[in-house]
Amino acid sequence: MSASLTEWIGEADAARHLEYFKVSQASLDLANIRSRPDDYYISLVGELFERMRTNSDEAAGWALLGNALADLASRSDEDLQRIRILRSKTALFAATAFYCGGFPASAYLTLKTTAPNRSDAEAMRACFDLMRRPKLAEMTSDVGQKLVRSIRRGDEPAFKEITGTAVAQASDSLAVGPDAWIPARLFEKLTERLLATNVRTVLPDGWTPFWTPFVESLLNRGTWEFFPSQIEAIERGLLVRNETYSLQMPTGAGKTALCETLLFHHAKTTEPTPNERALGRSKVALFLVPLRSLASELRNTVVKRLNRLGVSARCAYGGTIPTNDEKGSLDQTRVIVATPEALLGLLGASVGLLGRISLVICDEGHLLDGGGRGVSLELLLTRLRARENGPPRFVFVSAIVPNIEEINAWLGGSDEDVVRSDYRPAIAEYATLRHTGAGVGLTIDLVLHPHEQPPVQVAITNFLSRTDFEYLNPLTGRRNTYPFESMNTRAISAGRKALPMGAVALFAANKRGDQGAIGLAEKLIDQLSHALPLPKPIDYAVPDRIRPIVQYLTLEYGPNWLGTRMTAKGAILHHGDIPQEAREVVEGLLRAGGVRFVICTSTLAEGVNLPIRTLVLYSVHRRTGKGPAKPLLTRDIKNLVGRAGRAGATTKGLVICANPNHWEQVECVARQDAGEPVQGALYALIERMKQILAQQSVELTNDDMEASHRLHTLIDGIDATLIDLATDEIGEDVLVLEARRIASETFAAQGADDDFKAVLDNVFELRARRVASVGAGRLGWLRETGARLRIIDSVEKGLLPKPVLWETVADPLDPTLVDALLEWVWKQADVQEGLREAHRKKPSDDLTPLQAPLFQNVKAWLRGERFQAIARATNQDLDDVLGVHGRVVSYVLQVAVEQGVALLAKFLEEQERELAPAVVAFPEHLRFGVPTPQARILAVDGLRHRSAAVELGNALQTQGEDRDVLNAAALNGLREHEQVWRDRLGDLVYENTLTDLGISTPDAGEAE
Repeated sequence: MSASLTEWIGEADAARHLEYFKVSQASLDLANIRSRPDDYYISLVGELFERMRTNSDEAAGWALLGNALADLASRSDEDLQRIRILRSKTALFAATAFYCGGFPASAYLTLKTTAPNRSDAEAMRACFDLMRRPKLAEMTSDVGQKLVRSIRRGDEPAFKEITGTAVAQASDSLAVGPDAWIPARLFEKLTERLLATNVRTVLPDGWTPFWTPFVESLLNRGTWEFFPSQIEAIERGLLVRNETYSLQMPTGAGKTALCETLLFHHAKTTEPTPNERALGRSKVALFLVPLRSLASELRNTVVKRLNRLGVSARCAYGGTIPTNDEKGSLDQTRVIVATPEALLGLLGASVGLLGRISLVICDEGHLLDGGGRGVSLELLLTRLRARENGPPRFVFVSAIVPNIEEINAWLGGSDEDVVRSDYRPAIAEYATLRHTGAGVGLTIDLVLHPHEQPPVQVAITNFLSRTDFEYLNPLTGRRNTYPFESMNTRAISAGRKALPMGAVALFAANKRGDQGAIGLAEKLIDQLSHALPLPKPIDYAVPDRIRPIVQYLTLEYGPNWLGTRMTAKGAILHHGDIPQEAREVVEGLLRAGGVRFVICTSTLAEGVNLPIRTLVLYSVHRRTGKGPAKPLLTRDIKNLVGRAGRAGATTKGLVICANPNHWEQVECVARQDAGEPVQGALYALIERMKQILAQQSVELTNDDMEASHRLHTLIDGIDATLIDLATDEIGEDVLVLEARRIASETFAAQGADDDFKAVLDNVFELRARRVASVGAGRLGWLRETGARLRIIDSVEKGLLPKPVLWETVADPLDPTLVDALLEWVWKQADVQEGLREAHRKKPSDDLTPLQAPLFQNVKAWLRGERFQAIARATNQDLDDVLGVHGRVVSYVLQVAVEQGVALLAKFLEEQERELAPAVVAFPEHLRFGVPTPQARILAVDGLRHRSAAVELGNALQTQGEDRDVLNAAALNGLREHEQVWRDRLGDLVYENTLTDLGISTPDAGEAE
């Protein structure tokens, strides 16, 4: 592309931004754009056909051209009539540029709302069909229908015949004239590219019946071809070679779809024999995801689709002790999507599961550096590598690991099996705010492409100025100015100005405080209480979609909760303390286009796919404790900005750095710097231990490690691995040797110095001796339950002697039982540390005053009370209740109770006593927060809303505990007394619960 056309496109882009932002700027030379739009259009079309003629493979140029043409196609009817161009034809040219450049999702989006005229030539209508991808019956061209049928049926000769005909027709049409040649030439290029990129061609033996069910699944969701990043991985042998691979692909480049393809291929090429199936020896593929939010998303997409294709898949992301339903179907499961902690529970519940795993996909692999989560992940991968029957095949996936070759080598791969791609299906552009002047003369400019040189770099002056913050005071009748000196006001206002372009996410590195997401949300609501001339989120929201969400949040959290007030204003709040159920509700609202504005923390960057057009970075410095704020890592910023510009949602994204002092960190990402290497949280932890031990000249002991909360993830992971190896026949010395061998196979040990390895070996040796000191029978308990070795003494000496009739308790919510379990769990270090974090307490602070509120919180949760009622019952701020729930009740406390009850049952069995079913059921009541057996069964069966399980369970207490009876009775009751239940549950929960119950029984893969 010529420099002059590139400059022209840049000027047009700047002009378009001025229109979006409603900023007039005399200083920017836009004469070419305003006085010669027809020449501009002709130049763009000429570039399009020149690129098609030369078969250009420069993706960035194609994307630039596609966005320029798409911008023209989105102009007003008056503008298009003035320069005498047709919207449909211009949109088609834009889509063609995107498609030829390898951006099929952008091509689809460009033509999504544009249809051909019935009078258009067959070739023109076929072009629209190929890029709009309507249902077969809605296609307007015969040739488009034939192409899709050939892909669906696997009819390669028919497909090639159509593409061959397209070439001949394009050649013949040249003699007819431009009106015939243009659509014919476009169709020729589109079919030529589709021939190379369609799913059948790319897949190995893709035209065979083997792939037909999967191809139909892809076609039904509008996926006809693979992205270049996916094609490269498949062509490098990802599906057909049984080697360890590592994939580095940017966010949004199709990693999940590629993993789904691999899971289907693995399941179908390793089909068990009847004898293997009967003995429960079928091979299993594991899709390991580090976050419950990501697991939940995959449960509702990949897992459901695989089950529909006849592949037994399931998702586990709840506690560490699986339910009876989860354990019951493990023998026949072929695909497991799980978080590391949930997988540990499954491995304990199924003795043979570890040996059956033949493929492990490790998603978001950069989280090896993620604190305790990273330690747990590394030890789990090490455990899989060190298993008795040899390691499985690994596929390590991440968008942001620069030293991915090192990790791939650790997992057993070679450099030839590392696939790197910088392809993004929607490009990201960058901008920063820059202020000049002060007081009444303060103005804020927006500098587009600040990492480039002029003329590519363009400054939009007066992007924000005094006039944006003037409003009429209704009390005085005078015009006032809203203060706009603060950085949070500028960041919010920049986000509001970007609303006309699409969905906006305003990111804060922290959650609480004036500089956190909560403070930004309060500031937004304060801004909106004044009639500023800035765009309002509610004006870009869909009232019919917002109304049921506001009703849901009001019922659960109350009308005064910040998240409720935000949603009522047309925006949403998203951070880690918001319960998973509510996060999924507001994420669904954003995905559906019901709102366009979200204020969030890094939870939005952790694997969740949302349609963000503009990302405003309020701060890329995170404050922890009372120390100074620290910059985020380059790779973390890269992962975050990957959310701007999502395939199928926008054709490009914009990242605005609100604080110019932070641009240095963001610029590294804009320039595509590699970022920091991943060393692993285990390495950091052992290195710190090495330094402390050297400084204090002390010897490490098991008691020291078990007394340190920071080391619990480490010793739990080591223990779980060694417990697998410990048998009656193996002696302590042999176990120590095995422990040292496993230590040497961790990623942390690769290339480490001798002093480091000595500390690492010592830690593993100490844990081996601790494991060897436990009787073989009790090690069997730990294997079966997945419980932590370090709590076994606490259960025996602290829980078992409680004055509870463990064999005869009849009610899971019996006060004596609940009090006994809570008193025991209070003394667990993990629970105390979780409370300390939730309440932001110092290590020296006394936590005793927090005991009663915690117990009240848990008891109200067990009664099925909603969060606003729990806050009232405990006389606490709702955000504090949510913080305790997210950090303590919903995981740390729940896991401790699950494991404590599981071990308690074993101690009673040893005494020839049997734990009462009510006690066995208690952990599930705690997990789901339900008061009745009926509610528990409905929750386990997959009702997505807790309030529905609670209310229906209360209403069906006389119906017994047969799940089929309960599901039928619940569905009938909802239908027969619709208005009563709508009033009780709210419209959203009512409609979703009807959907949940409409499936008579959940798929095997939908158990939590």
